[in-house]
Amino acid sequence: HEEKENSSEEITVITTTSTMKSSINGKYNGSPIRESNGQIFLKRTSQEVESDGCSPPKQEPVLKSSSNELILSSAIKALHSTVSSKLPGREDKIEEITSIFYECLDLKKSSTVYISGPPGTGKTACLNYILQLPKISKGFKAVYINCAGVKSAGGVYQRVAEELGLKLKGRTEKIFQSSIHNYLVSHHKMILLILDEIDQLESKRQSTLYSIFEWPLLPNSDIVLVGIANALDLTDRVLPRLKAKINFQPLVIPFAPYSKQQIIEILTERLREVGVESVLTGGALQLLASKLAAISGDIRKALDLARRVVELAENKEKNGNSVSLEEVLTVVNNVYGTSATLSSSKDINSEPFPIQQKLLICTALLIRNHAKAKELTIGKLHDVYKKVCEKRNFSTLGLSEFLSLAQLVESRGVIKIYGKTQNRLSKVSMQWDETEVTNALKDKELLASILLDTSCL
Repeated sequence: HEEKENSSEEITVITTTSTMKSSINGKYNGSPIRESNGQIFLKRTSQEVESDGCSPPKQEPVLKSSSNELILSSAIKALHSTVSSKLPGREDKIEEITSIFYECLDLKKSSTVYISGPPGTGKTACLNYILQLPKISKGFKAVYINCAGVKSAGGVYQRVAEELGLKLKGRTEKIFQSSIHNYLVSHHKMILLILDEIDQLESKRQSTLYSIFEWPLLPNSDIVLVGIANALDLTDRVLPRLKAKINFQPLVIPFAPYSKQQIIEILTERLREVGVESVLTGGALQLLASKLAAISGDIRKALDLARRVVELAENKEKNGNSVSLEEVLTVVNNVYGTSATLSSSKDINSEPFPIQQKLLICTALLIRNHAKAKELTIGKLHDVYKKVCEKRNFSTLGLSEFLSLAQLVESRGVIKIYGKTQNRLSKVSMQWDETEVTNALKDKELLASILLDTSCL
């Protein structure tokens, strides 16, 4: 009778954390809460019930979650590559680069820094961290450009001019270039120009790269040029004439692939930040780190694989909240497995190769075996693939669809695509030899016909 008189309903809410309790308080506008045996009972007024548009039955849970689900969900979020600002294993590189920038600011001098290393070794992440330091952010006018997004090598001049806020009298490459030159030799704030994936600016005569690397040599230019790329020898190989410049000696800072121990530290730190380090420990963590260190040392791929492992554990709805060795092996084999595991596994990611994937793989092998220029890009692979398809009356994919197809093939470990922003200029390399491809594709006739067809090159 009393409950009817107050026109209220009591609802059971199962909760495990103070955060959830706070969320409940916010949702129900401070309704009276009664706790008992780990459960929360809400007393809601008739007005609150009506505002929901319906009256739920008594004792019906409106919010239900287990601690295991919350722990695994938190782990998945923490393992996204953009979450953390901490960079374990790269403290020495941060200190080295920061000291160079500080010296340039203090002495007001120009400099050239070339940062090299394989993908996923923390090059860009370290610079993003350094750019947030107060002395750097206040002392420099920072300009960051990812050259993979520039349509042509000369197009970088327009991007630089726009980022510097220059007033232009025209829109030609020559006008952009001369405007930047005039700005650099005039009085201005120190510039920190970061050109990520600078190797994408390579051209026949390398005129764009020569021009850019000469900017710090201009009188009173007050610019620190930072080039980032994968190749260690880019400046020596691509720009030999610059060696003749007495003042030109770029500071080369190489980034090595992450070691097993560094990968362990990074994954553990990510999970520790949200209090769920118990999700990935012991043998499972050791196995995952050792596999990634042996394959590439790419921390982005390590984070991605760790996230997939946790997602697999979450989907199994098991009682524990930590991943197992079996789950690590399942994910690693699906992504990096040999041709034997790919062709024999019953997992959905290891189904027989569809015809379009077969055509792409055979085309890549054709180019590697017979092309005069061994360097392979997505654009070149797509061009030859179209000829291969047309000669055999197969439908062809457009560039964007082809890139997605290439990414699927990469996920199975057959090829590797370089660069964070993947496009027509992205470099590609074969990871399997001809024997592995033959065993996996199970289509010797198609493979043989394409590998002999050098007319498509």
